[in-house]
Amino acid sequence: MHHNSSGRTTSSEVQGSSSTTLSRGRKLALKAAAASLSVMVLAACSSGSSGGTSASPSDSASGGATGTLKIGAVFPQTGSLALLGPAAIAGAKQAVDDANAASPSFKTDLIVKDSGDTTTDIASSSTKALLSSGVSAILAPESSAVVKTVFSQITNAQVPFITPAATDPSLTNPNKSNGYFFRTVPSDILQGQALAQKIVSDGKKNVSILYMNEAYGTGLNTQIVNTLKANNVKVAADVPFTPNSTNFNAEVSKVLAPKPDALVVISFDEIKSIAAALQQNKFDFKNFYGTDGNNGILGKGDPDITGAQFSTPGVNPDASFKAKLDKINGKTLNSYSYAAEAYDAATVVALAAAQGKSTAPQGIQKNLITVTKGGTKCTSFKACYDLIQKGTDIDYDGVSGPIDWNESGDVTKASISFYKTTGPDNKTVWVSQQTSSL
Repeated sequence: MHHNSSGRTTSSEVQGSSSTTLSRGRKLALKAAAASLSVMVLAACSSGSSGGTSASPSDSASGGATGTLKIGAVFPQTGSLALLGPAAIAGAKQAVDDANAASPSFKTDLIVKDSGDTTTDIASSSTKALLSSGVSAILAPESSAVVKTVFSQITNAQVPFITPAATDPSLTNPNKSNGYFFRTVPSDILQGQALAQKIVSDGKKNVSILYMNEAYGTGLNTQIVNTLKANNVKVAADVPFTPNSTNFNAEVSKVLAPKPDALVVISFDEIKSIAAALQQNKFDFKNFYGTDGNNGILGKGDPDITGAQFSTPGVNPDASFKAKLDKINGKTLNSYSYAAEAYDAATVVALAAAQGKSTAPQGIQKNLITVTKGGTKCTSFKACYDLIQKGTDIDYDGVSGPIDWNESGDVTKASISFYKTTGPDNKTVWVSQQTSSL
């Protein structure tokens, strides 16, 4: 979901495999000069931030790139995923700060716009503004459904875009993205299987599912149902709901009727109304399983869901990284979901620009995959940037994991974390994680 995902189209030129990979020889040929990306550092990061007036990205065959490395971001600040936006924004801001600190000659500008949700056209307007301002890459929305509304808009412009949270498996479509779509989060194929396996390992035998009837919900529901059935667990009720609904009395009655020993809820902030309805029915939240879309949504004053468990793609960021995010956010974040993935998305864009000595979107797109695999491992922008200056082929392993993108722009190794709610303030604490290969 937010990964999620609450979810495309051809561009005029089809990029072949050569557009997504660089030979080692070409990489070594780049060692003559480090990227010199001069720009103003803009603190940008409100939905009202403008595209700026700096020069459009330019490509230089010999002396490196000049102009602004401008990264656009379309993250939720309003709508059903608004509570997830701050973590992604903080992660992207931190990545840009780290890139700017790595070298006096390397500067990056981050411009953040609101994505809203599918009930508005905010994402399309924000994307249009970013493209008009000459961004070199876009950090795409956290919702799969919202990503789908801007997919063709971005691919037709031939600008690479990376989502830190949209997990709908159907987004993996190289023929439609022409190699311009990437994600730092694994698809729901992995999360759905992992959550279902957790339910099986907890000994549940009679499971009900309540899921939102859109890309994120249906994709996860399919994987969960198939995995449960494969493990001889009965799916007693499988009930969809319309996104942004507020009254769930009928749906809750349906999922509780079979007296399930576990209930899976796939939602965004609809969890508030769903939890209230479950509480009225005296539901035991120790038998509740949620997903990344509703992990961390409930807080103090909301229905007490102590004991509820949630799956979320990605790792649990360490304390020092969380402290940086809190500082850049101005206060403690309610959720850190997808902050690491947003951080890595912005970082690889900057590394791809440095390696290709170009701020041109096509130049960045050609270098994105190669900076994440097959070279000397490095785990920070500075370490990777220093290697690039020496002409070294790099393999960036990020805060969210090794990334290792395949030709479809999907991570090939990823972790799923599990959280449990403790106490009446609904604080969710990390419990465990499992790492799998896609």
